[in-house]
Amino acid sequence: MKEFVVYRHGWNADNQSPEAGLPEKMPVARLEANDADDACRRARPQVTLHDNQRLSAEPAEEVDARENNLNLRAEALEHPIEYPV
Repeated sequence: MKEFVVYRHGWNADNQSPEAGLPEKMPVARLEANDADDACRRARPQVTLHDNQRLSAEPAEEVDARENNLNLRAEALEHPIEYPV
């Protein structure tokens, strides 16, 4: 088994409102599963879904790598290298 991040897609005023600043694709669970479909099945009892919403899952390793890369980019922007003129 490997670890997956499960996302809920779709805005809904009850649980994922754009007015509250929530994204259309939002992480809602992180769990061990055999594959992405299995991760969605395992997360389903724990996650509220409305008719206009669905779940997807991605390997946590890939999600973490993207997040770490974004953090490194943000950190680089916060601390630019100043070159002498």
